[in-house]
Amino acid sequence: MARGITESDVHTAADELVAKRERPTVDRIRAHLRTGSPNTVTRCLETWWNRLGTRLQPQRPDFEDAPTVLAELAGQ
Repeated sequence: MARGITESDVHTAADELVAKRERPTVDRIRAHLRTGSPNTVTRCLETWWNRLGTRLQPQRPDFEDAPTVLAELAGQ
């Protein structure tokens, strides 16, 4: 029995396409995965795009409990 693709499959494929300097599209992802209905890929690719901005923002550590001098130095 064939298994369907998951959102994780599509997100990973989209990341791999971007790493190869290709724009992730429904057709490219389906070709990359060699499976997947256009409707499923479209839905999953939409969540990938929606989360992309958050993933690209640099993660800043929380310095609330650190001494002020240390927090200022680390923030530079």
